[in-house]
Amino acid sequence: MKAHRLVVLAVAGASLLALSGCSQSGSVAARVGDRTVPTSDVDFLTRMQCDALDKAANDPSQQGGAQMVAVSQVRASMLNTLVQSELDRQLAEQKHLSYDQATLSNVMAQFQQVLDQVPAKDRDRFRDIVEDVYRGQLQVYSLAQEQLLSEGKDNPNQTDVDQAISAIEDKYRKSVPVDVNPQYGPDADGVAGKADPSLSLAVSSFAKASRSSQPQSSWIAKLPDNQRCG
Repeated sequence: MKAHRLVVLAVAGASLLALSGCSQSGSVAARVGDRTVPTSDVDFLTRMQCDALDKAANDPSQQGGAQMVAVSQVRASMLNTLVQSELDRQLAEQKHLSYDQATLSNVMAQFQQVLDQVPAKDRDRFRDIVEDVYRGQLQVYSLAQEQLLSEGKDNPNQTDVDQAISAIEDKYRKSVPVDVNPQYGPDADGVAGKADPSLSLAVSSFAKASRSSQPQSSWIAKLPDNQRCG
């Protein structure tokens, strides 16, 4: 069994959502059913990701390949990852889903090279969060595999698997209330980074650019150092 659609955290080049830069407040970033996603976890993963992007930007071997992004983009992406992880966890509990422990061990062994680059004081927490994400994805994968087998697809291709997982997650998400802190700019479905979190009207061209779903690197470069990574 192979793990599919695993989220790669703290590596340069991760797919990120866009959100204009601003500091966040409040201890709860999102409520997923009767559980919460702490702002502290979002900020922690954001710091891990930005540290990795900053290292990549300063690595001569990666010159030209390092990605510069707004901190708020990373923050939105990490929140979405944690919300989906919580949804996967709740689905796994409801369906009593299992997962392939050998696959999880192999994935975490590969992640070790990333883990070795973070400060020692952060490693246990980082590993625990990432392992939870991977475990949930593997559990949903096991359900997708069962469904595909029941449909007579003994040897599904990657597209079949991805579509099955997406369908399972989308269907389950509709059954669970997801309430995201407005400061993360969620849309009606609770996906962070999809709406403008500001209550003010954008007037300048710079302010208007901040509301783009895909801000240009030239705009990101103009942000203060503490609001961009890489």
